[in-house]
Amino acid sequence: MDATEDLSHQLWTMRELLEQLVFKLEVQGLLLGASRARWMPFIAVEIEGIIDAIADVDRLRAAASAKVTANRGLPPGTSLAQLIDHIGAPWAVLLGQHRLHLLSLQAEVEELSRSNHELARRGVFRTREMLASLGEHGVDVYDPHGLATSLSPAPALRLDRTV
Repeated sequence: MDATEDLSHQLWTMRELLEQLVFKLEVQGLLLGASRARWMPFIAVEIEGIIDAIADVDRLRAAASAKVTANRGLPPGTSLAQLIDHIGAPWAVLLGQHRLHLLSLQAEVEELSRSNHELARRGVFRTREMLASLGEHGVDVYDPHGLATSLSPAPALRLDRTV
């Protein structure tokens, strides 16, 4: 396979994986919005799997990109945008389309991640409020490493408004 064709293939695979990530983040957001915490471990594993696959494809993409830049006499570390400026048709158009789509997907992933983080933060706050209303001062739960930790209500803040 030609080095440029390999690069295009890796970029296409990256696009597909990012589309899957967007989908899984959408599902995660729906679960968080519906307070369906029961399914969160499953979606978290699926998201981690996609992120691992993205890292694998990114290594292959970097290797393919290095081959293309070396074949074209460009310096190592040449960005995709710079490569597009130096490569001829039809590859410039195709790689340019990949680049724009990847940038769009990146923005979508970032926005969904921010939104899901905020939903999760609100869920934790509501849980703490509910526990406090029941007179509970803390509940033991497991952290991501499997160690027991206390989920205690956040301490009250005191603000000095005399400043």
